[in-house]
Amino acid sequence: MLINERAIRRASGNPNGKSHLALPNIKTLEKQPDPKTLLRELLRNACGLQGRRLKNFNAEARVPQVAGWIDDDFTPLRALSAFQKLESDIGQLAFEITNDHEQ
Repeated sequence: MLINERAIRRASGNPNGKSHLALPNIKTLEKQPDPKTLLRELLRNACGLQGRRLKNFNAEARVPQVAGWIDDDFTPLRALSAFQKLESDIGQLAFEITNDHEQ
């Protein structure tokens, strides 16, 4: 979610915003010390609000919306070891479920 600028901007409610978003590099993604806080900060920057409106902006409520705006292309994430493991685990689980139903 941290690398998809389009999804972050849409979830923030400002899809056409032009403010700079300091998205992390894909290579440093797994090393982010607090990705949840970073995502909330990105949402606050993307929303384009200021003053009282920004203070009242609920970034926490927008976090789940980011996932909903992500396209089905997870290709960039395949460079991450954690994502590779997730795909492997899902494949193994699907194989086991399929074999259980065939018996």
